[in-house]
Amino acid sequence: MKSNKNEIIFKSKKIKNNTKELSKLKLGEMSVLSKKNIRDFNKGNVFIENKLDLHGFNQADAEILLEDFINQSIENGKRLILIITGKGKEGEGVIKNNIISWLNNKRLRNKILAVNHASKKHGGSGAIYILLRKF
Repeated sequence: MKSNKNEIIFKSKKIKNNTKELSKLKLGEMSVLSKKNIRDFNKGNVFIENKLDLHGFNQADAEILLEDFINQSIENGKRLILIITGKGKEGEGVIKNNIISWLNNKRLRNKILAVNHASKKHGGSGAIYILLRKF
């Protein structure tokens, strides 16, 4: 079976009683994807369905916008989204440093399959890809 470059192949990890194990999200940990899909993510050969730019927002506003954006993307059937956090001063931006903990909160974690650094052409270390679950 051939796969389209925009098609994402999943490998799911199941535990007893057929429920999926949800561990904490970590940047770059994409065990739910095939090796080919991981390679495509790293090269930026992916189709981004929606994006959010958080430049210029304070921490509280950015967290609310992120949650609303993820929920809206799911409602609209989007799977792969790009979040632009910006690099911050000397690579230590407040949003960049907090986004993973926001994604791991109980309101969002069960909606997300994987998180990875964006490729250079999509923002590099100042952006992340988020792969949403199918609902």
